[in-house]
Amino acid sequence: MAVLFSVTGACYAMLVTLPASAVHLYTMPFALASLSVAHVYRMVTDYQGWHLDFTGPLMLIVQRVTFTAFALHDGVARKEAELNEDQKRMKLTEVPSLLEYWSYNYNFHTFLAGPACTMKEYLNFVDGSNFTTKTSKRIGSDVKYPVLGRLAEAVVCIVLHQVISAQYPIDSILKPDYSLPTRILLAHIIIFHTRSRFYFVWLLVESINNYIGLGFGGYDKEGKPVWDVCKNVRPWDVEFGTNFRTVVTGWNVTTSLWLRKISYNRVSYGWISPTLASWGLSAVWHGFYPGYYFCFLSGAIMQRASVNMRRLLRHHFHTSETWKRIYDVVTWAISHTMLNYGAMCFLLLSVEKCLMLWKFYYFFPFITVSCAALLPVPYDKKEARNGDRQNGVKAQ
Repeated sequence: MAVLFSVTGACYAMLVTLPASAVHLYTMPFALASLSVAHVYRMVTDYQGWHLDFTGPLMLIVQRVTFTAFALHDGVARKEAELNEDQKRMKLTEVPSLLEYWSYNYNFHTFLAGPACTMKEYLNFVDGSNFTTKTSKRIGSDVKYPVLGRLAEAVVCIVLHQVISAQYPIDSILKPDYSLPTRILLAHIIIFHTRSRFYFVWLLVESINNYIGLGFGGYDKEGKPVWDVCKNVRPWDVEFGTNFRTVVTGWNVTTSLWLRKISYNRVSYGWISPTLASWGLSAVWHGFYPGYYFCFLSGAIMQRASVNMRRLLRHHFHTSETWKRIYDVVTWAISHTMLNYGAMCFLLLSVEKCLMLWKFYYFFPFITVSCAALLPVPYDKKEARNGDRQNGVKAQ
């Protein structure tokens, strides 16, 4: 806890002492450097281990302290006309009190497993303003599914994980006697039961936060309650999404939003791509195991390849409902095969194991998506970026 207190204390001191025009420029490197030291320490003391330690909560604290620093910068140092709609809603016009800051970072219902909402969303929950509505409708009758439904889904997911993981451990993918089709199927099974473990945690904390009200995001245009503040996963989209974008934007949703708000929407086109910057930030945030970089490099290339192939092919198959369904099935199979190929590296961690796996695949997925990503598909950069912003930027 001393490390966590030191990081949040130093970041709060920056909020108080540094000008709003520069506070984010100091908070972000300091928070990431602190987290990087923690990741290196973990690698030294527990190499390739999966034991829980302080690095998990620290990863969430990095998101919270940077959310706060950038929100203060937006609210004090930038003009209203320079902000997008989300930045206008989430900006801070003054430094939060010490009590608000520590409560935001250490509240018990999001401390261990998240998700990391913004400071503004947390303060709206504390003062009850997130429940403000123009209608007289009460949310009591609508809270059962956001709470009990998510809890039931979490129980199903942990049961699936426990049953399947015992039969198909992660390293079984490296057995040399499998054919390529069998290995592709096995990778899908392993990734599914691993995701189910995360589904359990994220659906459980979503249920808890919905129960206390933090997950309540207001009302839509029709006056219906929206429970999206603490939504960190959409299992149906992840498992049955028919394209790369749908799958990855349904996974680790709040981290995706953090990457979009902190990195993607603030990086201009130029010598660095907003997409590569966001995937790179995600990789550093996760740690320094080589497998992470195999995974995220593959993901960045797959994202570009997916956009290219969609622009080239999709309109040819939307001439009838039959062809559209065929297109959806084929793209589901291809998207998940490619994603599993990269995601397995996230689990295998080491260079040796990652290269061994890719060798079993004959490097075919990586070569294929790289060629697709390099296709000279014409597109307008401004239009493409606006579309990608709506889709979100995703990394594990």
